[in-house]
Amino acid sequence: MKPLVSICIPVYNMAATIERTLASALRQDYDNLEVLVVDNQSTDGTFEIANAHHDGRLRVLRNGRNLGAYGNHNRCLELARGEWIKFLHGDDELLPQCVSRLMQVIDSRREQMGLLACGAIQLDQSDSESGRTVVPPELVIMKPAPMTSLMLEGNIFGTPSMVLVHRDRLLAIGGFDTAMEPTADGDCWFNLRRHYHSGYAPEYLVMTRDDPPESTRKEAHLAGRFAESMFRQIEKWHRLDEDLSSLRLKDTAYGEWMKRESFRFFTSGIRFASKGEISVLRIMCAGLWKHGLLGRSAGFFVRLVIRGKRPHQIREFPWYVSLKEIFS
Repeated sequence: MKPLVSICIPVYNMAATIERTLASALRQDYDNLEVLVVDNQSTDGTFEIANAHHDGRLRVLRNGRNLGAYGNHNRCLELARGEWIKFLHGDDELLPQCVSRLMQVIDSRREQMGLLACGAIQLDQSDSESGRTVVPPELVIMKPAPMTSLMLEGNIFGTPSMVLVHRDRLLAIGGFDTAMEPTADGDCWFNLRRHYHSGYAPEYLVMTRDDPPESTRKEAHLAGRFAESMFRQIEKWHRLDEDLSSLRLKDTAYGEWMKRESFRFFTSGIRFASKGEISVLRIMCAGLWKHGLLGRSAGFFVRLVIRGKRPHQIREFPWYVSLKEIFS
């Protein structure tokens, strides 16, 4: 019998899109499936819309209190019955063959895999295609590896809507670290990849939507939260590294990681500063100064700007080339 797959939809205030999201989950051509919607105390009718659907594969539950975004992802893990979890955010959609295609990859490697990703078609607010994520030219399977072998390429696995994970293996490493919000997903993928095989399918099987535009102040606030999370994440993994934790962060690969990640935050920080919001630059300068990396990171930023680099181009090669030494 095919393994049970749980499509888990952790949702909060997605009344405008939950119908399409739920429909895409229920029209999957994989035939051993449950769809689990866990509402995080929505106030816009999201729960009622989802709960109005009648399908034997569907469960719709509501948390007693708001658990936070990744607290709700962890709640989905607790409640899911499937061996494999396909996360799906409440404004994203799956193509009909998404689960079946990913499970075909899993089938021959079930004893090893913890994480499998696919490409995403990115949609703007008018549902027009605005871009696509990078996928390898062929299926890539990677062995478990230490953080120092994985981190410099960043989060190559994207958002939860782009991945399939093994439930028990994700629970075994502690699930999502909610202290890493709003980047707890990338942090989680790193942790899984340290312990289990991971893979990337060369197919576009999901559609993700851009967030609606916010005021400049709100956008700057969110960018600042991501910057703070970046510092917390790198400090966390440096602290947990038995070989390097005794050294100053700036003198290790973690310092290089922080320098590289700072490029995109300097880019957005300068953009916000031009509109009168300096909070992101303040956060960046304080965090880098703390670790003695402000001068090195600023120099790195200037050199890349002179070379015409943009934030998504800070790495010299596609990850499927630079990570080839840990392919199986």
